[in-house]
Amino acid sequence: MKKILFASLLFSSAIYAEVIAYGPGGPAPVLKELATEFEAKKGKKVKIVAGPTGQWINQAKADADIIFAGNSSMMDGFIKAFDGNLDVKNVEVLNIREAGIVVKKGNPKNIKSFKDLLKDNINVMVVDGAGQVGLYEDMALKNGKRKDLLKLRKNIVYYAPNSKMAVDRWNSDDSVDALIIWSHWAKVLGEDKVDFVQAGKDFIIYRAAEIAVTNSTKNKEVAMEFIKFVQSKDAQKVWKKWGWQVK
Repeated sequence: MKKILFASLLFSSAIYAEVIAYGPGGPAPVLKELATEFEAKKGKKVKIVAGPTGQWINQAKADADIIFAGNSSMMDGFIKAFDGNLDVKNVEVLNIREAGIVVKKGNPKNIKSFKDLLKDNINVMVVDGAGQVGLYEDMALKNGKRKDLLKLRKNIVYYAPNSKMAVDRWNSDDSVDALIIWSHWAKVLGEDKVDFVQAGKDFIIYRAAEIAVTNSTKNKEVAMEFIKFVQSKDAQKVWKKWGWQVK
């Protein structure tokens, strides 16, 4: 009888073991809030570990149940890095967001669209790493005009390796007038401190967050339940709150 009870407790513990999800900082605020809601509603805990890839990838290879990414190319990179532990067939496409321009509160340089970043005396910062490799180039060349990229290049004063470093630089370098980045980072920086300017239809680029369960997870049932939860109708209000488009 004791053996049966002990086995039952072990089985129950395994079912409700903490699920661990790793990924970049972009989708993290949404997933952290949804993880809190998920635990409150389901009684099952999901831990979100987020930040630049180098800070977590080694540990994730050992114990990740879920991997999330800021865009498809980032997820493709994770699939390669995890060497068989992530399967493209398990990837779910989540919500999308637009790339645009963060400016100082009140928009002192009167930047109204991406085109204004091509004017003289505009100091621009871009993110050229993580989920935004080549983003500024895609935006500048969307209309097939080489001169737009030439003008933008002359105005770029800093190439941030990732969004966190871009945010840190923004907060410490008052000389930067504009930051090309995903819309939701304006929420992170604080809408009382910055404004977000849309790029305009001629320059706008969208990319989606993605998520996948690992092949090695011992908590697949709960991991899949959480992935379904973050795509639910009820979850859309949280995505919208953090600056993402709803499905």
